[in-house]
Amino acid sequence: MIPITQIVIKEKLRNKIIYVFGLLGAILMVLISTGNGLSINGIRVTDFEQRVPVAIAINSFIGCLTAIIISLQTIPNEIERKTTHLILSRRVDRGTYMFALSMGNISASVMTMFALNLSLFVFIALLGRFDLMVSVLWSTTIMTINVIALSAIVSTLSISVPLFINAILSIGIYFLGVFHNLLSTLTNAMEGPSGQVYGFLLMVIPNFSAVQKQAANALISGIVDFYPLVVQLIFAYVAVTLSFFMFRQEV
Repeated sequence: MIPITQIVIKEKLRNKIIYVFGLLGAILMVLISTGNGLSINGIRVTDFEQRVPVAIAINSFIGCLTAIIISLQTIPNEIERKTTHLILSRRVDRGTYMFALSMGNISASVMTMFALNLSLFVFIALLGRFDLMVSVLWSTTIMTINVIALSAIVSTLSISVPLFINAILSIGIYFLGVFHNLLSTLTNAMEGPSGQVYGFLLMVIPNFSAVQKQAANALISGIVDFYPLVVQLIFAYVAVTLSFFMFRQEV
């Protein structure tokens, strides 16, 4: 299983996708950390410490979208190239193979997230703001949990869901997860069957907003509630484990 996961990671490295997003992260950090053109709600932000949360939020957004792109294509590409038939003919268990490909997607997505944030740590070091290093590292690590969960979900869905439909579902899941707490509040105000339907929908969608909140707490050295983080990791574990049981006729 580990060799298959390593092959997926090496393929992403050959495709230069991780390097591309590392360069993108560097460009974004230059734009965010220098000049005086950044403003939030009409208020100009000039202090580097105030720009760090903006950089983390942008990197997280790009990292999650990249996780979707990476995880959408790997398994369908393997099926289209008939690689699955070659691997399975060597008596490799189908579920183990799908799980290994999913883990490769997750690993590549995490590496891309790291590449995006690497420039942020370089800027912190160059500016001598080592006091921010630990809190920023802790915050970006927490944000990576969302990338892991999203990649696990998209990878598992890609086994049996057509690419275009999976892309729409994945983007929908991401944005519903980001606004999870707001939607949960609105759902609690609803009555009848519609409220129950929306309540069930939010139960099966990961709460990305809760993780983002804890990442924000970590950034300001506040108290981090580990409960939503553990729940999200369990969600990711369940999602990737389902890859053992997902079926596609071509496989």
